[in-house]
Amino acid sequence: MKPWRRLSSRTIVQDRWISLRADRCQLPNGAVLDPYYVVEEREWVHVFAQDAEGKILVVRQYRYAADADCVELPGGVVDEDESPMEAARRELEEETGYVASEMVKIGSVFANPARQTNRIHVFAAHGLTRASAQRLDESEDISFDYATPDSIKNMIANGEFSQALHISSFFLGLEANSEVTRGGL
Repeated sequence: MKPWRRLSSRTIVQDRWISLRADRCQLPNGAVLDPYYVVEEREWVHVFAQDAEGKILVVRQYRYAADADCVELPGGVVDEDESPMEAARRELEEETGYVASEMVKIGSVFANPARQTNRIHVFAAHGLTRASAQRLDESEDISFDYATPDSIKNMIANGEFSQALHISSFFLGLEANSEVTRGGL
């Protein structure tokens, strides 16, 4: 596959929430797309945090754009001055008060490579202990609990655990856990 050529680019919106640009692109066949919109996003992290009994730490929060109450894995944006691993540790503690004695990266996936520039870095966390109270951002109202893998699969089936990226990260976590029990990772 040949890449597209960016002929020009202009910023439409850039603030703390979003960066949107309009590109003029030439395709390998010579056709020109103008505009082609690209959302420049910072990298994100998801944490598949599992306790000694095999239960997974999940968070629940309201998502305004979808007007939906969503169950998710802990996670968030990677700040400019931190690595994805540091962001995963920070987000886990901020959203739940838990820290992990062991955290390993288990994968990365694109959010939506057709329109967005970022990836989601997925981490498995074990050896969980409650270290502090939640430290939420001003826009967050998050509750948390533990759920079994089967109950999360049921939440996926009934639309309660409904975000495609979190579902992907959940299954990456399950697969990584299977690898560990089979002697991998």
